[in-house]
Amino acid sequence: MRKTTLAVLAVAMLGATAPATAHAADPDTTALRDGVTRGEILRYAQRLQSIGMANENNRLTASAGNLESIDYVISELRELGYNPTLTPYANTASPNTWAERTPPVLERTLADGTTKTYVNALNLTGDFSQMTWGHTGDITAQVIPAARITVPPVGTQDGTRAGCAMSDFPAAVKDNIALVQRGGCTFLEKAINARANGAKAVFIMNEGQTNRTAPGTTTNGTTFTRVVGQTYPGLMAATLSYATGKEFYDAAQAGTPLTVHFKTDNAINQRIDYDIIAETTTGDPNRTLMVGAHIDGVAAGPGINDDGSGTAMNLTIASQLKKLGIQTKYRIRFGWFSGEEQGLYGSQFYANQLNTLETSKFAGMLDYDMIASTNYIPFVYTDGATVPSAETILGGLHIDYLKQKFGIESTPYIFDNRSDYAGFRTRGIPATGLYTGAETVKTADHVAKYGGQVGIQADPCYHEWCDTIFNLSEFGMDNFSDVLAHAVGSFGGIGNDAIELPVRSDN
Repeated sequence: MRKTTLAVLAVAMLGATAPATAHAADPDTTALRDGVTRGEILRYAQRLQSIGMANENNRLTASAGNLESIDYVISELRELGYNPTLTPYANTASPNTWAERTPPVLERTLADGTTKTYVNALNLTGDFSQMTWGHTGDITAQVIPAARITVPPVGTQDGTRAGCAMSDFPAAVKDNIALVQRGGCTFLEKAINARANGAKAVFIMNEGQTNRTAPGTTTNGTTFTRVVGQTYPGLMAATLSYATGKEFYDAAQAGTPLTVHFKTDNAINQRIDYDIIAETTTGDPNRTLMVGAHIDGVAAGPGINDDGSGTAMNLTIASQLKKLGIQTKYRIRFGWFSGEEQGLYGSQFYANQLNTLETSKFAGMLDYDMIASTNYIPFVYTDGATVPSAETILGGLHIDYLKQKFGIESTPYIFDNRSDYAGFRTRGIPATGLYTGAETVKTADHVAKYGGQVGIQADPCYHEWCDTIFNLSEFGMDNFSDVLAHAVGSFGGIGNDAIELPVRSDN
């Protein structure tokens, strides 16, 4: 878990779903729970410790210890019969840089044979401006508008959702330039959707209201900011003034999409790191449960509770699903993310590269980070809301199982964006998780409920050299592994039985 709290992004989309009523289901998770044993979890954790100790006592992202951990988990998954994907991403820590080597060119040939050159300027006189991380390229292609572009502008800002859904893009976008309009969702989501539909480049035109006429963004009409695009794998991308976008839009509406020449020459320096993604082969491919942990640690130690415990736990669940031949109702997708300790880079990238149709297929995300703290406090992630929602269903199952099975009253932990659920929630995917504490000091009330030592933090070796196999509560691990296996089986479904979550649409 990250030590520094990240800024929380508003996630209004989480409430924009079907009514949050759990399906009256009770999947029988007994076989999976019995199969997930402390012994197997510890075997994986011990191997991760050996890897860390053989590599300067750490598994920091991009270190030899981290890369060997990744290789180990991939090897185990392949032996189990999974087809894991090593997913590269741009770790946005320094020294990543983007700059224009030469000014971009946007031009088209007019009917009289002359060339119209558009003004590259991030101000009121500009016609276009590149988006940061835009790729180098030289293309001549048609500008094809997405659905829901609003010309002339009406209503308030952010009133259009052109490009916010995969279905906004016509087939003609493939191998051409997609034209979308600002508003309704992030610039990034529009760019991702354009790329997913096969566009060679994306143009995002402004909306046309006050302070929404020029390329880029502004709040005062005088100072303009370049829009950030997709870091990796990315595509050629630019923002357009409203007038330029309208010119392209009007031509397409008249039945003659304009053909333009768009050339960029950028210097891009990116550090590439890796996540691991593996998915069950059974279950409905249009409905997926994400189960995550992070595979990196800090420089100070081997990181066995944080988060070798989650890595080992999820590997054990994946192992038993295969070994027991459990047929799941939905796909279960496991993610082992790196870059978490630096800034949630791996999981943020993974969530941000999903197009909107893909995000709508996720039932939810279960994040298991630090599940065996020696002076544990059984925290369950929550947004603190009392109104029923997908997240109250996800978290409620963990809370209820702890209470009914073990007589343990869990402690709510308000989402603070310190773990890998953050990127998924930002994309509108509901999440929860079980977390047994890091630097939180155990109170007398905690001790009365859970035992342990008052005045000592939940994990005395949090981000320290001593976060080894001996820093794990095996008693806690026994109980909490039962909860986690039950949750994965319940929401992923056993046979045709699953606890259902609200279905979100791609809109």
